[in-house]
Amino acid sequence: MKKWGILFITLLATTLSTHAQLSKKEIATAVDTIAAIIRRSYVHEDKGAQIATAFQAAHQYGSFNTTTTWKGFDSLATQLLRSISHDGHLYVRNDPATVKMLLAPPDTITQETDDGFHYGPAASENNYGFREVRILDNNIGYIKLSEINISHKSLPVLYAAMQFVAHTRALIIDLQGNGGGGSDIGPVIESFFLKNNTPLLEMKSRNGTTEHIKTVSWLTQEKYTAPLFIMINNRTASAAEALAFCLQAQKRATIIGQRSAGGANMNDWFPVNEQLYVSVSVASPTLPGTTISWEQKGVQPDTCCLRPHVVHGP
Repeated sequence: MKKWGILFITLLATTLSTHAQLSKKEIATAVDTIAAIIRRSYVHEDKGAQIATAFQAAHQYGSFNTTTTWKGFDSLATQLLRSISHDGHLYVRNDPATVKMLLAPPDTITQETDDGFHYGPAASENNYGFREVRILDNNIGYIKLSEINISHKSLPVLYAAMQFVAHTRALIIDLQGNGGGGSDIGPVIESFFLKNNTPLLEMKSRNGTTEHIKTVSWLTQEKYTAPLFIMINNRTASAAEALAFCLQAQKRATIIGQRSAGGANMNDWFPVNEQLYVSVSVASPTLPGTTISWEQKGVQPDTCCLRPHVVHGP
């Protein structure tokens, strides 16, 4: 019993030592590095400077005094950054594997390691976000997307889903709870409902450059022309919001449900140290020729619910 007691105490001491490894200097360095990245990279220069200053001030006031692990640091840093900025794309993660990928030499990066979201094994395991595709009563199509994951690899799944609902009287795309994702080949989903090369968004970056986002010109599949309804809620975010926002702005879809999360900005990841990376908003989308965006406002639904006569007809 004494031997096991000594072993338990030794293991406990080792565990506590491992989790109490952060020094004040390590924390201060991480805070200052994150602040410098935000000042240098945040899409709006003035706001980036304000966020960075407030984040460092929070550290000076003792916000990180009880932090003993990098995991605890990332949770607290994310909470502080979001309370300061109200920007859902601004966060810190304790993820050494991702940091290693971000720091890897270019000649060692494969498509999968460079873009695991679109091309990694989890993408296909999640069926690229296509959770349900079915035909409801009265020949109404229904597609449930848990994420937006469009790439050359996922195109066959998208094509199959759209072919399955091609002859329906109306289509419902359910984006409730969809936290976003993205496409590395352009707005292909939107392109099924709009003419080719239709202007959708202007993506304005910190350095003043503007990327013009249009529906793709290469889609040869048949367009879907029947009524379209998109379901959203307060957990619909980022790229899922973009889909609803663009089709609503083009008067191509009726948006149903709750106001969405309000995360419009495009983000990049930056390594902080071997344990942490920070996500920073680096570009801001607006409707072409305007300052209209869904950032912090969310996509506003056209109606709170899907009334039966809307899709069933008289």
